[in-house]
Amino acid sequence: MKCLTLALAVSAALCAGQSQAATYLVQARAMNFDAALASRIQAQGGRVVARYPEIGVAIVEADEQFPARTAGMAELQSTTRDRALKFDVPEAVPMSFADAQAVSPPNTGDNDFLFDMQWGFDAVNVPEAWEAGFRGAGATVAVLDSGLDCTHPDLVANNLAALNASFVPGETACQVPAFPAFNHGTHVAGTIAAADNGTGVIGVAPQAKFFAVKVLSAISGSGSFAGILQGIVYATDNGADVINMSLGVRGGLPINRDTRELVSAVQRAVLYARRNNSIVIAAAGNDGIDYDTIGQDAMAFPAGVQGVVAVSATAPVGWALNPAAANLDLPASYTNTGRRLIELAAPGGDSAYPGNENCTVAGRTRPCWVFDLVMSTSTGGWSWAGGTSMASPHVAGVAALVIGALGGEANVGRVENYLLRGADDLGAPGVDGIYGHGRLNAEATLD
Repeated sequence: MKCLTLALAVSAALCAGQSQAATYLVQARAMNFDAALASRIQAQGGRVVARYPEIGVAIVEADEQFPARTAGMAELQSTTRDRALKFDVPEAVPMSFADAQAVSPPNTGDNDFLFDMQWGFDAVNVPEAWEAGFRGAGATVAVLDSGLDCTHPDLVANNLAALNASFVPGETACQVPAFPAFNHGTHVAGTIAAADNGTGVIGVAPQAKFFAVKVLSAISGSGSFAGILQGIVYATDNGADVINMSLGVRGGLPINRDTRELVSAVQRAVLYARRNNSIVIAAAGNDGIDYDTIGQDAMAFPAGVQGVVAVSATAPVGWALNPAAANLDLPASYTNTGRRLIELAAPGGDSAYPGNENCTVAGRTRPCWVFDLVMSTSTGGWSWAGGTSMASPHVAGVAALVIGALGGEANVGRVENYLLRGADDLGAPGVDGIYGHGRLNAEATLD
């Protein structure tokens, strides 16, 4: 039996916060939350932890009777108790620094010794974009995830370390588990912006800069709506041109009165990002759900939030057996789908290959199915992993290439238009539920 649990788009289940003083997301009716309104909230027994006047939201700590006391305040749209998102920490197939370097250079001759395993770049024509001179210089990406191995040699050069931040209480952005544990945020960051430095892998945008915004715990596996909202606003205010969110709720987010208001608060943050020319990209999720068929009782979160570019996953099956002839564009076995959800498809990897026999690629021997996964950075080395979590950063990286090509800043609608129009129309003609507008194509997008 294969030992891999796919690096899912941070699979999550909802649970109420456990602290004695509850946390609430308080939304004003207007897109404003001034000091006077904050004072009235405090007069009702609420402690304002954070206030975002630009989106009309405050994060407040108070007792359980606080919503009832604020129910009559005409200035407020809602007072909703925050919810924690509990996610599964995925297993992956790790490779230590020592193991990775103990092999001859790859067949391509590139001195980044794991580059030959990055089949996803061939799938979306990233090398062709590089050859045309597009490498992401001038673009900044925020990676909203579970933190970062801040000393990783593939990442240090492009990490804007002073901007790394955490919205997970008690954890710093750089607090991640040691090798051989898998760190989701480190893997995602490497796909986007690992440096072309003669070490390990290369990112889609190897000259882009990035910073890590921890919104999910690398230790307990939890985060919150409030943390995600804060992360989006922080990323926007600190100059992110691209915001990547490789996270999502397992089985879909159940929609009821409370979750509708929590989504509304995050929606405000996403629209704020777009108004400030930060494109928000997210993993579609890994439950195999067709969101065109399940009605309005659940949504993909945050991928289904208005204004977010939702990304499904593709993968080969048995790539290592014949890399030159493999179909790299098969829908991944786990990917969520739906015309009303998916904007783009991109390489996410899969472990669907049925055998356990070994294959050898670039001097490394592993079970053949391992090579169908996405190779990127991880704590203390590198690892293979699979999921729409791995697809989303491919799109984020190409968005960074576009922004770099446009001088380091561009209108979100323009960037989105380039991504969609440059995609290869696979599957049913036009927009379909598996590939959306098509499978990402870096070369055509930048043509």
